[in-house]
Formats: sequence, structure tokens, C-alpha cells
Amino acid sequence: MKKLKNDCDSLTRIEKLEWIELKTIQKRRKSKSDFFTFLKYLAPDEFVWNWHHEYVCNILQDFILTDKHPFLMIFMPPQHQKSTMMTEYLPAWAFGQDINYQTLLVMYNSTMAKKYNRKIQRIMGNEEYKAIFPNTRLNEKNVVSSAEGQYIKNSEEFEIVGGRGFLKAVGVDGGIAGNPAKLALMDDVIKNVKEANSLTYRNAVYDWYTDELEARLHNDSKVAFTITRRHEDDLAGRLLKRDGTTETGGKWKVITLPAIKEDNKNKEDPRQIGEALFPFLHSLKRLTEVKEKQPTTFSGLYQQNPTKKGGDMIKGSWFVRKTVNELPFNLDDVVWNGWIDGAWTENVKNDPSALGFEYFDKENRILYIRRIIEFRKRISEAIEHVDKSAKFAGMNEKSMMHIEMKSSGWAFYDFLFEKGYNCTQVANEDVKLGKNTRVASIEPPLVGGRVVLIEEGNWVESFIEQCEGFPKAKHDDKVDVLCYMVLKYLLGESSPYLLY
Repeated sequence: MKKLKNDCDSLTRIEKLEWIELKTIQKRRKSKSDFFTFLKYLAPDEFVWNWHHEYVCNILQDFILTDKHPFLMIFMPPQHQKSTMMTEYLPAWAFGQDINYQTLLVMYNSTMAKKYNRKIQRIMGNEEYKAIFPNTRLNEKNVVSSAEGQYIKNSEEFEIVGGRGFLKAVGVDGGIAGNPAKLALMDDVIKNVKEANSLTYRNAVYDWYTDELEARLHNDSKVAFTITRRHEDDLAGRLLKRDGTTETGGKWKVITLPAIKEDNKNKEDPRQIGEALFPFLHSLKRLTEVKEKQPTTFSGLYQQNPTKKGGDMIKGSWFVRKTVNELPFNLDDVVWNGWIDGAWTENVKNDPSALGFEYFDKENRILYIRRIIEFRKRISEAIEHVDKSAKFAGMNEKSMMHIEMKSSGWAFYDFLFEKGYNCTQVANEDVKLGKNTRVASIEPPLVGGRVVLIEEGNWVESFIEQCEGFPKAKHDDKVDVLCYMVLKYLLGESSPYLLY
């Protein structure tokens, strides 16, 4: 490159213009058949390229030009430009290869799908794109609905002038009946951890894929699927379980690029074990910090290896344990608050109620838990039990009693209010999160040593046993109380643990 620059510097102005024009012609010519060259040529100048861009582009190029792997999955961490390559630039390049591509672009909702539809249209409207692919054109005007002699071009769909090709952008709940798909591109069909942890939502996405998308495929169809793994039972996980991988004689070609290299399974990955995938944008130092704060999320979101849910979502070693004598304060000098996750019955076969007490050191952002215990009593006996426990735990007129307002929560609230307690409801948005999402959310402050269990009495071991058994343990009432405490004090808007 330095020699070329020196050669160019020695040329006359006219010769320089001719030299630049020659280089431009060469780039355009190569861009027709080489997807990575096309991407670099048309992408913004500020983009920085890494080896993984060329690697993934070559995989996607083979996907379009050959039948080597018509069913492709690419697993990559967030913000490593997988959507830029597959969802934004690949469709434009594919239409340059064949103006008859009938394409479905699928994302987690129609709003995001439409956004990328518009991005693709801007690429194809670029003068350099037209110079590379002069026979691939869109309607110059926006056309909302089909009319005689008019090719559609709007935020939901566009058609290729002179061909049968089109691109329809939909969310995973969108209708695609009547749209045969030669090419289906699916990008992060699960929006966030809340949706990933929802069995109802995972079922809905899978049903949409099997009932809607697969009904639009035919013998020559191709499906490319890029996703950031958040759950072992996400759509990718289910399809791999159903269809298998090409390595085992199955259907899907799987490319996995973890943020930090852990092994040498992928022979095309040139990194040494322990090196970051894209250090210019995500340094090893930053990735390590994320891993330390939220290891379970890091395993899935960054390493594409979602942890099997059950028995390992909360580790006992994450809690700090201190005796009363090791505390930096006297028990009687701070305000203790109570938390109740209530149930009605004393029947040992049914769910118990849970009761916990905490003090939050706001200055140092440390949550001290005095105890979280469970009990099964009729409501009248339960009220007396809570009253006695609260007095023993040091609750006073400044204390608040937080109550989850379901099951017997309303009765607890009314009776304890009559007894003079300052009662308040557990935040409804925290209740609505769902158990798995709540537990996944509180991991960072637990790992960060922000939760201290006070070893007063014999409650700690039983509490940790239930935590480590979640969600396969028979009961999770004490885990619920823990989550509500941490969500209130350590996961507010100013919390350093709100990473995503």
C-alpha cells in the first residue's frame, strides 16, 4: 500500500485521476463476485475490519453462490457486526447475483425488520451500488401497494424491477402467507433475556417458524440464521435438537465465534486460546470485566454457550458470609426492613410462605440479609409469627414491610397494617419479570460481593441450598424474597450492574 501511495504521489494530476478511476473500476469488478470486497467498498469509511469479517463474509458468500450449506447458523457476540454483514449488506449483494431472489427478512419484531429494510434500500440506491450491479434496480418512487406496471417499494417490502425478486421484512409474529421464500434471513429473533426466559415466548417463536416460515420454503430454499444465544432452549437450540448439525450428518451448518477463544474446535479461527474476537471494539480487559460481573450471561451472550438452567443459576460461593461480630455496625443501630412472599396454607405439600429481613448500606451499596426463612401456617397464626419474627429482627417504626401482593399478600398487608407496620407492595414490574429472569438479573451484584448473609442462627445453609437448587428445587419462595431485595436496592437506574 505504501508503494502504491508513493507511485501515486509521483503522478501528474490527470494521471492521478486515471489511477483512482482504475482502482475504483477494479474494486467494483471484484465487488461483483466477492462479498467481503463489496462490504468494505460500500460500508462507511470509519468501519474497522478484522479477520472475522472476512471469514463470515466468505461463509455467507458460499451460502448465496453455492449449495454447500443451504441451512446456516452463525453464533456471534453482540456488537460484532453480524447484522451488518448478514442482514444489511448480504441481501443487497444477493440481489446483484440474482434479481429473482424471493427473500424474507425476519427479526424479533416488525419495527426492527422495517428498519433494516430501509437500510438495504439505501445501499441499493447508492450510485456505487448501481455501478457495480447496473441491472439490479428498485422503483425510484415509494409505492405502498401493488398497481399495474408498478413495483412495490415501502418499509415492509420492495420488489426488484424487471425480476421476480422481492424482500419482505417481518417480525416473528408477522404474516407471510402467499410469499414463497428462496432465501430466508433470520436475525436475533429473541429480543432480550426476558423473552429468552419465557417458555411461552420461546414456544411462540418456534411455532411461528414451523407453521409460518417452513410453510414458505421449497426444495431450493436457503435459510441463514444469526443469533446471540441467551437460552439453551431458544429457536436455534430447538432446531439443532430437531435437525442436527452437518458435522453429525444433520441439517444445519453451525459457525460459532465466541468473544474469547476457549478451544481449537474451529480450525479457521486463527486466535490463540484466551484472545478476544474483535479487540479493537471489545478488548479482552472489557470482556473479562463483563465475565466477572455476570458469568452466566457472559457464557450465553458472549460465548454462545448458554448455561443449562437448573442447579447452577445461583452459586453459594457468590454470597459473602459474616458473623455478627464481623459486621461493621451494631445490629441495633440500623433500620431493618421486612419482606414477605406469602401463601395461605399450613399443608406441608403446598408452597410455604417466606419471610426475610435486610438492611441496605446505601453509602457502600452493600445489602445485609439477617435471615430469609419459610413457614407454613394459617393466616391468623402466620400474622403472629411474622410479628414476633419482625420484633426479634429489630424492625421499628422506621422500618418498611414489603409484601408481594398475590395469594395471601392482601391479608398480610391488611392485618400487619392494623398492627402498626409500615406496609408497602413489592414493585409490580419486579413481580412480572418471571422467576428465571429475576434470578438472571441479580447475578452481577451477587458475583460482585454486594450481598452479605449474616450468620445468626441456622438459616443460612437451608437458604443457600434452595438458591443452588433453583429452578429445579421443589420450592423457590426464599429465592423470590432474595430477588426482590436485590432488585430494589442494587439494580436501580444508577446501578453499575445494568449492563444490557
